[in-house]
Amino acid sequence: MEDYIKLPHPSRVLSCIEKWRKLDLRKKSDLQIDKALISFLNLLGSFSVSKTYKNSSKLYRLRKFEYLIKDTSECWEPPAKDAKMGRCNVKGKPVLYVSEKLKTPFEELLIKPDEHVYIIKYEQMEHLNLTRVVPEDFIETQIDGEPLYDKDGMLSYQILREFVRSEFLKPVGKGTEYLHRISASMCRVWFDDENSEGWIYPSVPSPNDLNIAIKPESAHKKLRIKDIRIVKMVNKKKIINSGRIPESSRPWFNMMKMIVETIFKGSITGNQISWLPSHDLGGDS
Repeated sequence: MEDYIKLPHPSRVLSCIEKWRKLDLRKKSDLQIDKALISFLNLLGSFSVSKTYKNSSKLYRLRKFEYLIKDTSECWEPPAKDAKMGRCNVKGKPVLYVSEKLKTPFEELLIKPDEHVYIIKYEQMEHLNLTRVVPEDFIETQIDGEPLYDKDGMLSYQILREFVRSEFLKPVGKGTEYLHRISASMCRVWFDDENSEGWIYPSVPSPNDLNIAIKPESAHKKLRIKDIRIVKMVNKKKIINSGRIPESSRPWFNMMKMIVETIFKGSITGNQISWLPSHDLGGDS
């Protein structure tokens, strides 16, 4: 609790943010951005980082269909030599990106109707110690009849929370790839310690949903592959009109009036995957 109580004064918070905004981060290296963030935090003084999180028992990953996967080793994070820079990682140091809801990675990857993709579903066998990058909106709490924050502390918390949100969740596209250097630095420098097994953060295209980036050693230790499929999105109305199923018989995958249709379902024996034709509808089961 003391970390919350010792939040810096709002004027100090705003001064630190102003100095950060004046930095030209576009051409800086990972090391230079790390040093700039360390300097920011030293000036700031304190901001609590929460690791309390109730994990989902099912986690999903999508992978675009480029060739037929035959080994489960390709269902995890990419090899270091192939790892591209992402929101929580630098090039060459992969993490496993998963989502709590199946619809989230469809929106993250901008999957088009009838485009073939792999759905990989993981089952969590042990609790993951995840760091929440964007803190929850704080609800005023009292301890022994006294507010946890005074008026200035509440304001400082909200300012810092929105600063983290805006810096970490900036949309990244062609020409702005360097923004991933900032979010990855925040993971390394600000929101990490020896006990952290990964990070949980809001999806950029679907901000009410959560993405998770898990460190490889923790992913392999605490998750197992539950299911793998090759699927496509098909039009809901077309499926109903075909008479294949009544409108109310299955929970719909509710995005752009589409539903997930399985084309092939993977059968796992050891590390090998064999594929069987399928026509399952609905993807969240």
